[in-house]
Amino acid sequence: MTKDEISAFCVDQLAEILHVAKDGIDTRSSFARLGLDSAMTVYLVIELEEKFNIELDTDALADHPTIEALSSYLADRAGAAQKAPS
Repeated sequence: MTKDEISAFCVDQLAEILHVAKDGIDTRSSFARLGLDSAMTVYLVIELEEKFNIELDTDALADHPTIEALSSYLADRAGAAQKAPS
């Protein structure tokens, strides 16, 4: 999974969750500024886990509070997991 794939998926999901157009989602705005509440955060985390087959908690969104930051974090994490010896 690449940063761009994750970012595009997050934009799609947030547009659906927030009932806004995709072009209304700024990947550099914080999730809070976009209007994401705690229930929406849990929903987004579940969607990310299912789509990318990862374990994630809601703290990840607090620690990486924008789509851009979260996408970078998850892409780096995926890259590290692929490089780790089996």
